[in-house]
Amino acid sequence: MLNFLQFMTQTDVPRIQYLAKAFAAAVAGTVLVTTLAVLLLPENTAPDASDQTAPPMVGLLVIWPIVSTLVIWALLAGLRRITPTYWHAAGISALIFLVLFSLGAGLQAGLIFAWPYFLYSLTFLAWQLKSDADAFIMTGLLQSAVMALPALIISSQA
Repeated sequence: MLNFLQFMTQTDVPRIQYLAKAFAAAVAGTVLVTTLAVLLLPENTAPDASDQTAPPMVGLLVIWPIVSTLVIWALLAGLRRITPTYWHAAGISALIFLVLFSLGAGLQAGLIFAWPYFLYSLTFLAWQLKSDADAFIMTGLLQSAVMALPALIISSQA
């Protein structure tokens, strides 16, 4: 699988090409993990959609990626010091996000968010070799692109 994701460490390609490949990997992996999570871990109760209000688009596409990227940055700053490779740091980061999302929204949500957060962490670490600003911008843009799909679905149902 690492060969399949080798492109995630190559920052010498055009940024749009990198983002397109990373977006495709995030969406494909998330669809696969979501399907498996729903089939293997069915939730007993579905949330009542009438009680929930749609989050604002600015929150999903701007604020969430900024805050999330800052958390990734802080987490990876520590993990890089105790892990042998960036791949290990990204993997542990994904496991931490799996636990955090599982505590907040259940095991299904934790599993679903673990894959993209693994890719976000790889993106941050790869681009950080160029600069912190590159890492922050590319990771934020990738998160915004990935969040655009659910944002469109939410806004179409509102």
